[in-house]
Amino acid sequence: MAFVKFLAPAKINLFLKVLSQKNNGYHNLQSIFQMVGLYDEIFIAPRADGKIIIENDNPSILKEDDLCFKAAQLILDGTTLGVTIKVKKNIPVGAGLGGGSSDAATTLLAINQIYDLKINKKKLMGIGLKLGADVPFFINGKNGWVEGIGDKISPILIDNFRYILIIPDVSISTSSIFRDFKLTNKVIPLKITTSFSNEEHDNIGNDLIDTIFKKHNRLHELFLWLKEFGAPKITGTGSTLFIKSNDLNLAELIDKKRPKDTKIISVKGLSVHPHFLTD
Repeated sequence: MAFVKFLAPAKINLFLKVLSQKNNGYHNLQSIFQMVGLYDEIFIAPRADGKIIIENDNPSILKEDDLCFKAAQLILDGTTLGVTIKVKKNIPVGAGLGGGSSDAATTLLAINQIYDLKINKKKLMGIGLKLGADVPFFINGKNGWVEGIGDKISPILIDNFRYILIIPDVSISTSSIFRDFKLTNKVIPLKITTSFSNEEHDNIGNDLIDTIFKKHNRLHELFLWLKEFGAPKITGTGSTLFIKSNDLNLAELIDKKRPKDTKIISVKGLSVHPHFLTD
């Protein structure tokens, strides 16, 4: 059978608060996750021999570390079904854009559809959580107010703003940032909300920013440079910086002036994961 193409969107953290650390080392967070129109492309074809074959165009991702491969193993465990998966990476690795988690989520959604496994969304999110804290968010398919380790998701309405992504040639390990992050004072949690408000949330930043900048001075330099154009933020554990702006001329201006070690991408916020869109 021919390959079927599926899209795996990126996401940004509109803010990130770190509330506490659990006994298992994970951190309790609060954040708003916004999907954006930058996609990895996942091509999947069924196999009659029960094998799982993965082809990723990013040579830095080893098969044993590939979340698409792991996702296929989990969802097909106990069956005689197989798949060939081809991954075209457009979302940079280690950029804080959730590419790996999104790829895993899309793989689970796609295989569930292709083989008509009839696994409901709640169970699929449970499978996804085994692969990473952000995977259930993408399976849920809507922008979310996120708490816990990323597994407690409440829907939130966000206008489809445009964002200018500034992606430097820097890859960051999430675990390395959390390992060096130190909780200093007792953090007061934010009150959960069902809609995103500029006034209420634009001034809330990323609690990890100082740790990120201490480890990666280049990002601090870029952050200061971007203040000339707006109010930059950094997503997740880095390395992507972003400015919220519907001004396409601003995106072109930043692109003209960008340092050589960066990539500028203008994207629109999404309200629904493309897997759940209907004609």
